[in-house]
Order: sequence, then C-alpha cells, then structure tokens
Amino acid sequence: MKRVVLICALCAFPFAVTLLAADTRLWPWKDKTPPDPALVTLTSIESVTASLSQSDKPILTITVKASAPTPGYSELQLAPRIGDPKDLVFAFDAKGRPPQDLSTQVVTPVTITADYADSPVDKVGVIEVYAQSNCKAYSLKDNKETDCAAVSLPQ
Repeated sequence: MKRVVLICALCAFPFAVTLLAADTRLWPWKDKTPPDPALVTLTSIESVTASLSQSDKPILTITVKASAPTPGYSELQLAPRIGDPKDLVFAFDAKGRPPQDLSTQVVTPVTITADYADSPVDKVGVIEVYAQSNCKAYSLKDNKETDCAAVSLPQ
C-alpha cells in the first residue's frame, strides 16, 4: 500500500511543479515561439502599472486595464514590440483572441496581468503598452505613469 501512495506522489510531483511554475511567464524577448497571428490588438489602454517584488528572484508584474471591441475576448496577453534594446523601454501590444461568434460591438473592459520572473530588472526603465487607438507607459524608476516616447514596431 505504501508503494502505491509513493508511486502516485512521484507521478503527481511534475504536475505540481508545472502548476507552480505557470504563475510566471518567460520574458517575451527570450521566448522563441512565434507570435500567434490569430490574436488582435485591443481597442484602447486605460492604464498601465508595473511593480517589482522584493525577493531573491525579483518578479516584474505588469497590469494593464484595456478595452476590447466586443465581449468574449480570451487569451489576453502582452505581445513584445521590436525596438531599441538599449533605451531601457520595453514596449508591448495588448492583444487577445476575439470570440468566434458574431457578437454585438460593445466596448468591454478587460485586465491583463503578467508576471515575469526572468526579466532583466536592471534594464527595465519604462513599460509601454500599445492598443489600436493609444499608448500608455509606466516608469518603474518614478513609480508612475508617463508618456510613451519609444520608437517601436509591432512584431
């Protein structure tokens, strides 16, 4: 009986570790997977905030309040933009997967929260997030929203 319990515990361990690791995402500029062409840029950005946890491995948390053109958007995420890596500005597009059904055009508020454990914390000065109609930025150094100033392009 003890062997069965031990075997079950050993089999479940990798899944438990995977679930714990799923809380943080891979820093997008280190991720080698191509962008998903089915995701579309959201309508507008209302606010952007970012914070660093004070731990052995700091976690960069980015929270974006945005608007989607219809209800039912899924797979909300921050897609990296191409820019100058030396300017300390990291720019993203706020994207999501539109619903499959034809729904009424009703602007719907959405929130994207992304945690990055492997971000280059010492090189992140400003986070910019772009939508179809605007851009909002957050300065980690000043801990407040700021103007978008970087020159970047969507991937």
